[in-house]
Order: sequence, then structure tokens, then C-alpha cells
Amino acid sequence: MEQAVNLKLELGKFINSNLTFYTNEWINYIESSKGYLTSLLKETGEWTSLIEDGNPLLKSVPNFILHSNAEYVMAAAKTSSEKHAKIDFPIHLAWELFQSTRGIIWNAVKSFFIEANIDLDMKECFDIERYVNDIIDQFVEVYTASYVSYKDHLLKSHRETVDELSVPIIPLSDKVCILPIVGNVDTYRAKKIRERTLIRISELKAHKLIIDISGVPYVDTAVVNHLFKIVKGIKFLGCSTIIVGIGPEIADTMIELGIEIDNEIKTKSTLQQALQDMLFFHRKQSIPN
Repeated sequence: MEQAVNLKLELGKFINSNLTFYTNEWINYIESSKGYLTSLLKETGEWTSLIEDGNPLLKSVPNFILHSNAEYVMAAAKTSSEKHAKIDFPIHLAWELFQSTRGIIWNAVKSFFIEANIDLDMKECFDIERYVNDIIDQFVEVYTASYVSYKDHLLKSHRETVDELSVPIIPLSDKVCILPIVGNVDTYRAKKIRERTLIRISELKAHKLIIDISGVPYVDTAVVNHLFKIVKGIKFLGCSTIIVGIGPEIADTMIELGIEIDNEIKTKSTLQQALQDMLFFHRKQSIPN
């Protein structure tokens, strides 16, 4: 047991002392055999970083062997993954880099045993193989998990931004707002529109909301239900609704659902009609008796 531990430590010292040599061997291999990878690495600035700072996976192996420092491996993998995620370096190409690094590491292992003139039996060979590959696999697993997590967070952040921009409630006056809905509306977007609309109506303390759906090419029954949930929700906030732009398809869907327009909901064919009626109403209200 002690002999096996000492053997691993000697292997770690060998790789660490020859780190520059094997890093250059790896870089030369990438440059001569992986032209597309070399071009991308240079384009993103990673090539200079690898030459100056070294290959993080290659550095992680001797560090773990010598110090049993799993935290170093994890930190190096996370740092590398976040850097790649930020510059949109494709993850499948990163895996290709890892595979080429694995080959260089095994070249180093082979050289160590040849130079040390150490003969290993089959069990010892398998033990070394499992030990070294486990370190490499740990790096790759942490890298992949961190890369995906960062991209998911970025995607969620972008989607939240899009959600905010897709619900542009525009104040027309102190108490009147308009919500123009443009483009396809699926169930997810309809739900976000409802949530954002209720928040904004409460913030603006609006008394009337014009919902313009003339820019919506198609809605299904679920979306129509969400639309009328918006109407019911803002009614609780003391805000009435005018819906404009209901086309034949949407009207047919409403008929199929048995949705009836009550006195609290007004509809107009166009936004222009809704604005003209509101202007007439306000003028009428301003005329003294």
C-alpha cells in the first residue's frame, strides 16, 4: 500500500516537473492537428491564455496527486467553464480539448514508468489507470455541470428580460394605459403577460386599460382563458378594460369557450375607435351642466 502511494507521488512530481514540456507538446499537437480549434482559440483570446497560464486540466492532475486537493481541481474546472461560457466557446469543442489533454497526460505516465524502469503487474496498471482517469473525469464533470449551470442562468436572465420587454404597458394619461400585444402568444407568455400586467396596473393605479391584440396572429383556447383572467384580475384592482383587435378566429374561439362579454368589458374593432370613444367621453365629462 505504501509503495503504491509513493509511486503515485513520484508520478505527480514527474508530471509537475515536466509540466512546461507536456504543455508545449499539447499546444503543438492542437496547432498541427486541430486547425479549426486553433483558429477558434486564437479568435477568442484563449490561445494566449493557454500559452501563458497553461492547460488547467494538465495542471490539475499533478496538483491532485501531490496534495489530494480536490478543491483545486473543482475551482480550475469552474473557472475554465465560466470563461468558456461567457465567450460562447462550444462545449463539444471543450470536450475535444479535454480528450487531447488526456492523451498527453497518458504520454507523461508512460514516460515516467519507462524512465523509472518500473514494471507493473496487471492490477497495478488498472489501479493507475483508474486513479489518473478519475482525476480527469472529475475535472470534466465539474466543468460540464458548471458550464450548463452558467448557460441556464444566462438563458433565464435573458428570458426574464424578454418577458419584461414583451409586456410594454404604456401610460396614455394619469389613469389610462395601453397594452399592445404583438406576435405569437403561447401559454407561457400569456401567463407572464398576466403576471406583469397586474403588477404594473397596481403600480400605476390605472383606472382603464386598453388591451390591443390586433398584432396577435393566432391564439388557442388556453391563451384566451389567460386573456380573460387578466381582465378579471385587473377588475379586482379597480381597473376596467377595453379589448381591441379581436379578429374572426379569436371571436370564434371565444364562442366555442362560451365566453360572454359582460358590462365590465368593452370591445372595439380598432385602437383608433377606442381612443376616439375615450376622448369623446372625457370631453362630455368636462362640459359643465
